[in-house]
This record gives sequence, structure tokens and C-alpha cells, in this order.
Amino acid sequence: MAEEMTTNNRTGSEVEGGSSAAAAPGPSSQSKGRLILLAIVAIGVLPLVAALYFRYVSPPQVAAVVGQPLDPVPLPFEALRRLDGAPLEHSDVSGKWLVIFAAPGGCDERCQHALYLTRQARTAQGRNMARIDRLWLITDSTTPEAGLMAAHPDLVLVKATDAKVLQVLGGSQSRHINLVDRRGLLVFRYSDAPEPKAFIRELGKLIKF
Repeated sequence: MAEEMTTNNRTGSEVEGGSSAAAAPGPSSQSKGRLILLAIVAIGVLPLVAALYFRYVSPPQVAAVVGQPLDPVPLPFEALRRLDGAPLEHSDVSGKWLVIFAAPGGCDERCQHALYLTRQARTAQGRNMARIDRLWLITDSTTPEAGLMAAHPDLVLVKATDAKVLQVLGGSQSRHINLVDRRGLLVFRYSDAPEPKAFIRELGKLIKF
């Protein structure tokens, strides 16, 4: 009888001890809880740390504007004529951006480089190239060579009947590349030899507007 009571007491103590051990969290549970807490804190703090870092320690570089932004000026379409004398109506090019380059019809090496650059910039826009038309405003009575025109089949040739057109585009001796938006407003001006990749990239951003 005494042995049975001793055995029962031992068994009860083992059961109680087992229950206490099961109820108390083990070291692994505590570690997991700490990790979850640290993760929550990190999610809240890291964005603030990153913002402070980029604001005061290493601010991101802002890409420089390649062209010269202009106060929007309407392009006088009424003073533009195609080589056959037909007027270049705004409706002919409405809804498109215009890349306009003014130069004599003889087109020296500098002129050819500008035409090549505008062609490459348009082609590089992929499916968006349809948003752009290229105009060559010929400033004298010289007819461009057939070989040159064959290399630029998309190029629209025009002449001006009024000097104010050249003034709007930068002057009678201008060799600028001018950009006219879809509303017919002159909005940007570039040199005739901008950095190609930067020019292509900036043109791609502008024609999305």
C-alpha cells in the first residue's frame, strides 16, 4: 500500500512537471519573437534611414536638361511652303511633334550630321517614332542632292516665305535643332550637335506628353 502511494505521488509530480515544462516557452520561441519584433522595427525605420541618407549623405544626381526650354511660341505655319509651292498646313502635321532643322540646301558636313542625328533620334523611339515628323527648312535656293534625300525618305522639305519664321527658330544664321509640340508651339531648342544618347533620351521623354 505504501509503495502504491509513493508510485502515485511520483507519477503526479511527473505529470505536473511535464505540464509546467510544456507551458513555459523555450529558448527557440523567445528568439523567434525577438526576430519578429526586430523585423517590424526595421520595416518602420529603414525607409526613414534611407530618406535621410539620400537627402544628406548621397543625394541622387538629377539628369541635366540637354535642350533649352523656351517660352512656347506658335510656329507660323502660314509662312511655310513645300518645295513645290504648296502650303504646309498645320493640319498636315497636327498631333505630331516636329523636329525642325534650318540650313542651306547644299548641306555641308555639319548639316548632314544634324540630319543624321535627328533621323537616328526618331528611329530610336521605336513604336513612338510615328509621333514625330522631321522638317528641313531650306534657307536658300539650292536643291538638296538626290543621294542625300534618299538617305532621309521621311524628311519633309519646306521653305519660308517670311523672315519671321527663321527668327522664331533662332535667327537667319541659326543651326539649331528646334522642337515643336503637338499644338504647334516651339518649346525646345538644341544645338546642331547635342550629345546623341542624351538627346535621344530627352526626346523620348518629351514626346510622351
